[in-house]
Amino acid sequence: MKIKTEMNNRTVDTRMAIGNAILDELEKKEFTKIKVTNVIRIAKVSRMTFYRYYENIYDALCDYLSIIVTGYMIEGGEVNDPTVYMRLEHIEFSLNYFDRYSRYFLILNRQGLYTVLIDAVNEYMMKNIMPQKKLHMYELYAYAGGLLNSFLKWEENGKQESAHNVALMIYRLFNHSNM
Repeated sequence: MKIKTEMNNRTVDTRMAIGNAILDELEKKEFTKIKVTNVIRIAKVSRMTFYRYYENIYDALCDYLSIIVTGYMIEGGEVNDPTVYMRLEHIEFSLNYFDRYSRYFLILNRQGLYTVLIDAVNEYMMKNIMPQKKLHMYELYAYAGGLLNSFLKWEENGKQESAHNVALMIYRLFNHSNM
């Protein structure tokens, strides 16, 4: 897997354009039917630009999520304090932040690409939270999966509950553990 990690505005804008083009295609067809030719036409980038960043469409989808998560860490304060993740206000922030990218999450889930999402969430928790909190990995897997699944169902159900109420339910559930 080849993913560029540069985060300057120009590279991020190009990579997000490619990711959005893939989402446009995923709204119309199965993942396996998407062609780089269509993606670059929609994204208005050259084939050379696409392959400068990625080896394939799957890498571009993973990179799109990587950009989202980087923004999440910066805006949510986890870059400076990884212990914020289980606080009620941070859970609510998480729901609201990922709501901005609900199209990405919902399309991937509908397309049967849930593994892209859960693998990224698990990797994030293992790299960024586990070393700081000294928790058992299964506690983090349970929390990460619970948060992701709650978010997806909240979105799929039309966000009938407020983000605060959903966050409160998640907080209460996981606050009973030894975290």
